[in-house]
Amino acid sequence: MIKLAWRNLCAHLVRFQMALLAVVLGVGFLSGIFALRATLADSYNSLISSANTYQFYLVGKVQGEKVVGQAPVRANLPIKLADQASNVTGVKYADPYLVDVCMLANQDNQRLGQGEQVSVLQAFFPGHTRQPRLVKGNAPTGSSEVALEESAAKRLGITTGQSLKVYVSSEGKDAKVSGIYRFPTPVAFTNYVFVGADSFASFTQKPRPTLTSAIGITGEKGVSSHNLQAELNKEFSGTAEVMTQTQYNDEINAAAASSLAFVNIFLLVFAAIALFVGAFIIANTFQMMVRAEQSQFAMLRAIGTGPTQVFSIVALQGLLVGIIGSVIGVGAGFLLTRLVSWALVTTGYEALQIGWSWSITWLSLTVGIIVTVLGSLWPARAAALTAPIEAMRQNTQTQKPIWPRAIIGTIFLALAIGTLVWACSKDAKSGSGLAIGVCLFLLSMLILVTPLTAIIVRTFALLIWWLRPHARLAMRTLTANKRQSANTAAALMIGVALVAVGATLAASTKASTESTLNQQINADLMISPSPKVVSIPDTVIDKVASVPGVKQVEPVTGMGLFRVITDAKTPEETITQVTYPHFNQYRKVPVVTGSVNKYFSQSLTAPQALVSNSWAKSHGLSVGDTFRISGFNASETLTIAATIDAGFLFRDVLIERSLAKELGSQTLDITTSCAINLKAGANQSEVQKEIEKAISDNPFMVVQNKEQAADKVATTINQVLTVLYALLALSLIIAALGIMNTLSLSVQQRFRELGLIRTVGLSSFGLSLMITVESVFITLAGTLLGITGGVSLAVFICKYLADSGITTIEIPWVSLGWICLLAVLVGTIAAAIPARRARKIPMLQAIATED
Repeated sequence: MIKLAWRNLCAHLVRFQMALLAVVLGVGFLSGIFALRATLADSYNSLISSANTYQFYLVGKVQGEKVVGQAPVRANLPIKLADQASNVTGVKYADPYLVDVCMLANQDNQRLGQGEQVSVLQAFFPGHTRQPRLVKGNAPTGSSEVALEESAAKRLGITTGQSLKVYVSSEGKDAKVSGIYRFPTPVAFTNYVFVGADSFASFTQKPRPTLTSAIGITGEKGVSSHNLQAELNKEFSGTAEVMTQTQYNDEINAAAASSLAFVNIFLLVFAAIALFVGAFIIANTFQMMVRAEQSQFAMLRAIGTGPTQVFSIVALQGLLVGIIGSVIGVGAGFLLTRLVSWALVTTGYEALQIGWSWSITWLSLTVGIIVTVLGSLWPARAAALTAPIEAMRQNTQTQKPIWPRAIIGTIFLALAIGTLVWACSKDAKSGSGLAIGVCLFLLSMLILVTPLTAIIVRTFALLIWWLRPHARLAMRTLTANKRQSANTAAALMIGVALVAVGATLAASTKASTESTLNQQINADLMISPSPKVVSIPDTVIDKVASVPGVKQVEPVTGMGLFRVITDAKTPEETITQVTYPHFNQYRKVPVVTGSVNKYFSQSLTAPQALVSNSWAKSHGLSVGDTFRISGFNASETLTIAATIDAGFLFRDVLIERSLAKELGSQTLDITTSCAINLKAGANQSEVQKEIEKAISDNPFMVVQNKEQAADKVATTINQVLTVLYALLALSLIIAALGIMNTLSLSVQQRFRELGLIRTVGLSSFGLSLMITVESVFITLAGTLLGITGGVSLAVFICKYLADSGITTIEIPWVSLGWICLLAVLVGTIAAAIPARRARKIPMLQAIATED
């Protein structure tokens, strides 16, 4: 059987070449994704292990209950415990962990770094631990020196002796780079800035911190680690927990793993789509091969070959295609990772080198082979069921009726729509219901693709009836092989559907943002930091207020990191929105239940909070219920005054500014927006230019009107769309291969028919045109079905996300129109090679051939 399968594969290699290429592309992309995922995880783990090198760590007790797979939330420790720890027998150093986020600018006050890249400001204790290691210059001393991590210095083009500005919470602070430090593992996407421990508060421009998340412990030389840990446990058994370096790093890595989970899922979705589309091409290729070789399989049956043996022949061919394609695909994936690594080096991210391992190789090979074999099993079954009597017939190709598919698909579609309507209703708002509905909808599309493709092909044939006989011949060919045409269209349909979902969600998000800004913001201009890790300082507010034409400028919102405790008893690290006294003058709050009047008239003796409606539902809370919130300085019980539609302008929890100051934000104690109202008759654009000029010395402040704010959101959305269009490009490439393969096999199957058509007068150009029409029909059918299904799904998803701010549903008809035109172009290009083969068919030889 193996010899027969291999001989048949070699004899009809042309038939399998596109399926082979689909396997290569799918496996190459999959292996590259596996390598990128592993690199991201390994890079972070290596950085943590090289940055946290104290012998032991004191950490706070776990708050609430531990959740499997997640890092526990721990209480913060008083910094004064570091002094207590330093007095423990055997302890040489005890240093608090002090860190904040910052932005960097050069000596000309121009921002450093790419895009909105954030830097990390960390208090440093030279010589107290093994890492990082000084490679150039000196350790930072005083309140005007900093040191940089080596890869960050290379990216930013900064060396020792140069000056820069460090922005943490408000005003930038001038500093000189005193030294360059190196971690064992270079840092790829974050700039580490080290300052002396005594200078940390000076750089943050905040009060000296009194709490810390951890205290690093280094023992005296020669002291037993076991004895030192025992002494520390004895000293801090009631106030803190002692962890080894490995335990501490593992806990941090667990938190990072949960943060990277979404990225990993997103990357795997890309790979899964590539394999899914490739599986359609593989299955379609084998179906056409089985149909073309049906008489051969019937002859094998007639001479005594059993169904299992025939099944094995086709399955073995699938295995051989899978092995060859997967091996080449892994090699292509390895070359892809080398290309990405080279691109990272040229763009300044030489610290992140895409790695490779044998586990990636074997996993990619296994997945590629399994997908290919699975794609060949159903055609193998059809070959095995070929009756011996079929060998005596001239035409062995039969078509099963498609009406059962239409009925089954309609039933599944009705179930999907019903599930989606229920999941999006206000009473349900079920995420699991939405997921089930989406799966049922996609399944119904796959079932209905055959009858719907037949309808679309007939419709297009009627629209170009004047293109005789080419349109009619193309339609007859496609309708005579409905399942073959539909399977080819389905490969493209799924990819286009996902892009249509993304494009519609993006357009709806942009439209909803514009509507929200117009309805909920009562200000002529707004100031906000970019990125939102630095604060709007008072000096900026004073400069804006002095600009001619400005009537009033007021801080409106801020942010702070607090811990929220609900009935779940496990704290949540929540970025909370802080509202300033004049908040309600400039922001209209969309209330769902309750009243915002209680919130705006509250006192510190009876503190109130506003929460998003979705957050309240997920925590089982309603108006009048209470929850606790804590910061560095204190904790407080808050009563929910109202639930609101958070949308894009509000976070899940809103608290008043005076309460936030009393609690003490753990990090991100910043002002994030100020409202500006102009005097009557003032020219908005001219005043905006004057404001921008007045605050030009701060490179992180942005002045915008409502339209510009919406455009900024649109820019972010367009970046997401770029990724989606990359997905479309991948789908189009693989689908084009499928169409090319289908048409090539169709040309071989119709060898005699095409020869007869040429004999009765059809020109070579006419033959090419006929095949091109077939290709364009298939491509347009898949594209239109994908757009229709994708837009329909997007409407339901927008309804589901109404509480998250998508209040306007907008369909990007222009973008979808371009996708259709692109599909026509792809269909035309895909027809080129099959049309060329058809033109070269010798007419006399074709006429003499028996089908």
